[in-house]
Amino acid sequence: MAETRMNEDSDLENFLKEANAFRRNPKKKFKKLKELDMFVLDNSLRETKVASVYAHTVTSKRAIWSEIKKCGFQYYFVESFTSDTRIGELFLEELISQKEDLSGAFGFADLWEKVVDGIPQPEPQVGLEKCKKFGINHVMLEFDLMYHKIDYNRFNMKKLCKFMEDRFKWIRANLSPESLILVNFRDFSSTLENEPARVWEVVRFLATLPPQERILGIAYEDLGKSIMDQMEVWTKAVRKEMDRCGWEAGQLLVHIHEQWGLGNATNLECLASGATGIWAGVCSEGAALGHADSCTTLLNLIRLGNTVVQERYNCKYLREAAINVTKITTGELPFKRTPIYGDRALDMVFGFIHSAMKDDPTTYDGFDIAKFLGVERTVRVTTMANGDMLCMKLHEVFGVDDQFNEEMGNAMKQQILVNATEGRREEYDSAAGLAILFDQAGGQLTPAMANAINESTENQPRIEALIAEVKVEWDKWDAADGSADDKIPFDNFYNGFMTPYFGCYRCEDTQQGLKALDMDDDGWIDWFEFKFYLVWAGRQ
Repeated sequence: MAETRMNEDSDLENFLKEANAFRRNPKKKFKKLKELDMFVLDNSLRETKVASVYAHTVTSKRAIWSEIKKCGFQYYFVESFTSDTRIGELFLEELISQKEDLSGAFGFADLWEKVVDGIPQPEPQVGLEKCKKFGINHVMLEFDLMYHKIDYNRFNMKKLCKFMEDRFKWIRANLSPESLILVNFRDFSSTLENEPARVWEVVRFLATLPPQERILGIAYEDLGKSIMDQMEVWTKAVRKEMDRCGWEAGQLLVHIHEQWGLGNATNLECLASGATGIWAGVCSEGAALGHADSCTTLLNLIRLGNTVVQERYNCKYLREAAINVTKITTGELPFKRTPIYGDRALDMVFGFIHSAMKDDPTTYDGFDIAKFLGVERTVRVTTMANGDMLCMKLHEVFGVDDQFNEEMGNAMKQQILVNATEGRREEYDSAAGLAILFDQAGGQLTPAMANAINESTENQPRIEALIAEVKVEWDKWDAADGSADDKIPFDNFYNGFMTPYFGCYRCEDTQQGLKALDMDDDGWIDWFEFKFYLVWAGRQ
């Protein structure tokens, strides 16, 4: 027994040591993210159209441009230039004609555009020539270190670096001596897995250039196939090599595509491991499953206590911008469960958790994104909602009423459980669903409730068509009493709409049904009262 006790003590000591290791350490990663003055190179004009079902137009480009400016992003991509004429070029012509400030504009250009017998050729250089044509002074040169058409034994890293250096000279001679230049390792992850020495040679070349010849920095990307640990190690390796060579000021910008649900976490891991910024769109739309966007990244930094980015960018507008750019790109709102800018991202779901076990269910322990953005946190009604939350939801949707109290909230909570027990799968978060739950729990539906539902509910075209058919029949019975006033007495309503389902007018079930429809208890069925139930039925 004593031996068991000693083992338990030892095991507990080891457990606490391991569990508290992160707390005892200086939390270097959190500290890095908290203090990071993150460089954002916005890619909303380009990334959001890659593989998009809906092509951008000049009008949509203009709308996205407006959102970029509102976010306070100083640097942004305008186009990826190729031999084809793209919409972005037409948009640039419009911007130039309107004398828009393009001092922060970047263009994508390939480091080489033609390969002959395994060797990249210096000509043509269409991308750079188009940058010159449109007055775009800043460039991201993209290249690959494992492209199957290149013979890297003949075109080795020494020759590649010389090729790159010649491009730098051309840019400074033809675009601007002050051009900001980035080079993007397009196949960064694959090369580090298979030919890491190639990455080292290029990074070392860039980092050891004379200070006056150095470029803005290095960009790299991952297609979403690498795990966080890999990206952490590779990012650290590149950053340390840059610093070892005295290039501490060099930017290291990361771009993470989404593929396996690790995108945003990997993005933060790279930033905590030495990356100084990102090149990304403000929303996640992009090729395949999208990418780690700037809205999500910046709001994560802020929740960790970063105040530097709040001074540099208009962070309170980021959520709205992400929503707007998604709508511009796809024609639809972001997916409801999208973190930060999805419709449900600000919902209060677990009142007791959000309030950190406090008495006030409206409080939220920790960083409150709703408070930061200056918007109201919305209560989501689910089986997890408590009575206080249901009462809050009633006030939120329908305003003030004496019935909307804690007692009613608790009754509604119990009704949710009763419905579930009876196998009734209903939703209560919409105005119609909440009102029906209120009615089922013994509440008296108010005209204000019905009006709110009538004004706010948007039905599918099929449901609207069915309601329109019912309205035609309604109008016939409405006129039967000599007055078309959108009101029908009980007997006429029974004859017109209830006879096929209820055996007699005076039966108890029939009278209960009529009274349920008569919200204002005036002995008549109003159209808005009846339509309320039609809307609810359609929603089901």
